Amino acid sequence: MKRDLFKGFAINAVDAKGRLSIPAGYRSTIEARSAVKEVTLSLRFEPNHIRAYDAYYNDFIYQQIERRFTPEQETERAVALQREFSFVEPLPYDANGRIVLPAATREAAGIDRLACFLAFADYFEIWDPKALLASDRADPATIFHVRNLLKERGETI
Repeated sequence: MKRDLFKGFAINAVDAKGRLSIPAGYRSTIEARSAVKEVTLSLRFEPNHIRAYDAYYNDFIYQQIERRFTPEQETERAVALQREFSFVEPLPYDANGRIVLPAATREAAGIDRLACFLAFADYFEIWDPKALLASDRADPATIFHVRNLLKERGETI
């Protein structure tokens, strides 16, 4: 059976109210994999960015945690479950694929006017483009493509 995966990258604008459009290809993947038009946001630190995923990946995370811990490791299991499920934000998207990034999440991730989307097969990440370029996650291909997208938008780097 073929499994739909997130692919590609994009830079989209964030408006003053924090509205952000999820790329159409990502929405297609969400809708092929999940019955819900919703994306879950999980703030990640070091470096600051957002991990975003659908209900399919949400279930995958849970299954991984369940497999990792024995009944004797209940405390460690609880810590892992809390880390992955307590501080996330499930957000439905509208007919145009827009979500509203919560202000605290935007601030913590350093996202202002632009958001860069990077696919990682089962999930995708949302970054401030300049923060991504400055991070250790920016390999030569990432640097090339992000700079090119910024240049196309008339942004200074």
